[in-house]
Amino acid sequence: MPSDSTKTQTATMSNIQTKSKTKVKGYRVILSDVHTWFGLLLGWLLFTIFLMGTVSYFNNELTAWMQPEIPARSQQTPLTSSTFTHNQNVTNLKDKSDGFGRAIAHLQQTQAHAKNWFIAKDIDSDNIAQRLHINVTTDDKRLKYQFDTQTQMAYTPRDTVGGHFFYRMHFDLHYMSVIWARIIIGIASMMMLIAIITGIIVHKKIFTDFFTFRWGKGQRSWLDAHNAFSVLPIPFHLMITFTGIITLITLYMPWAGMVSGVDNEEFFKEIYSYRAADTTELQTAPMASIAPLLATTRSDWQKRNPNYAVTSVSINHPNTDQSMIIIDGKAEHQLSTLGVFRIYDGQTGKVLKDSRPPPLAVETQAVMIGLHAGRFADNWLRWLYFLCGAAGCGMIATGLVLWTVKRRRQLFTIDKPDWGFWLVEKLNIATLAGLPLAMIGFLWLNRLLPLELIGRGKWEVDGFFIIWAFGFLLTLLLSSRRAWRLLLSLVTLLLLFTPLLNSLTTERGLLHSILSFDVLFISFDVMFFILALLFAYITYVVSFKKASHQQKIKPPSRSKLQMGNL
Repeated sequence: MPSDSTKTQTATMSNIQTKSKTKVKGYRVILSDVHTWFGLLLGWLLFTIFLMGTVSYFNNELTAWMQPEIPARSQQTPLTSSTFTHNQNVTNLKDKSDGFGRAIAHLQQTQAHAKNWFIAKDIDSDNIAQRLHINVTTDDKRLKYQFDTQTQMAYTPRDTVGGHFFYRMHFDLHYMSVIWARIIIGIASMMMLIAIITGIIVHKKIFTDFFTFRWGKGQRSWLDAHNAFSVLPIPFHLMITFTGIITLITLYMPWAGMVSGVDNEEFFKEIYSYRAADTTELQTAPMASIAPLLATTRSDWQKRNPNYAVTSVSINHPNTDQSMIIIDGKAEHQLSTLGVFRIYDGQTGKVLKDSRPPPLAVETQAVMIGLHAGRFADNWLRWLYFLCGAAGCGMIATGLVLWTVKRRRQLFTIDKPDWGFWLVEKLNIATLAGLPLAMIGFLWLNRLLPLELIGRGKWEVDGFFIIWAFGFLLTLLLSSRRAWRLLLSLVTLLLLFTPLLNSLTTERGLLHSILSFDVLFISFDVMFFILALLFAYITYVVSFKKASHQQKIKPPSRSKLQMGNL
């Protein structure tokens, strides 16, 4: 018979075991689950958003690369008679540096009866005083080309969506309503912000682990890589995610405008200069001289801020009694994306509208947009944005792969995983390898599609998604190991041979670019080579090295499997 003390000890042990079974999870464990699932559920969309946004910091340079017909400054030649004629008034402008005046003189000769002229500076700082973008709208068509104010040459490049496709894809997605796309992007961004904050809280030794990297240790190595991509750029990741949410805050929180009864159309006109050219009853009439209006506007703006400069000129219904001249300006290298504008009566030169300082809330949002887009940044700061964005892509990618690496050890049969694990792994491959394949394929289509193809820019976009879908199909048909190896190898090979493709399809190959000091095309060829080396290494780590590591993993017993972490 057991003694009373033995019974008491047994009862005590039983109570301890019961309490241990019903012990409430600590806050770190709970936040770890939140971090894991918030990062996983929309992780593939977040990777797409981050990658597209990172590339968009150089979207203007990418667009220039995709329009090789427009030569670099050092390659330009004087105007030939076959381009277009110009009279002596163009070359005898009082202000030789006034490119807008020269462009307007050119339009007066070539598109005098158009519905709208729109002239904007090239954002490329090397050509900012020399090259202008011109859009001409008539009743039945729209003409786009670039105009060199020094050589008096007009360039009509190939039809391409350029790097702006990645920029729009970053927050508008594609093949769906813009409103719904932005709502989805907003939800994903909010989940991203929560995942970042919980990740900071969960990692006790986050900064210590940042300086520790263990090679060839499977799950431990992937976690170290995840920490490395996460810790140093944490301020950037928090900033870029939060400001991304703020850029579309009026879409997510429209109630203030609804309650106050603000007329959105009138409010838009107060903040921005856009005025539609929708007048139908027109009479031919001479326009006021635009050069003095430009000079007066520029002088008035620079009294407020010496950095203000004219960025675009739009003329509705030129050479009619309803003509309207809209001049936009902006202080260079400022955070706020909002500029100033002035609207003149095109016939009399009278000021119709002068921009006023926007409400503080609007100005704050504009600063957030500028901080997010990095449009104020010099080249070195844009490169810092780009590298931090690339680190964000690495953070998301290693987090997604870490989820599968961690749970692979819990599989009872490695060759026959459960449905959830199989789906996550396939989506990882299709996104982390398939998306880069589609992006480089998009650049190849720019070079390979016939120049005379109707809707060529649309075919570039459609081809992007076709290649991405093809990558996903291969992922479903092949084993995960072979899919990783094939897709990443294709990305590596395409990147490696892109400079060769460029030299075969354009007159701006690497050798020619070096001899003519074409910095833009030299930079792209070098970057393609660097990325090819990077993806070659990733191919080795993810496919070959991963395969050798998986051979060492022993499937757990059923009892251990039941006790494993879910």
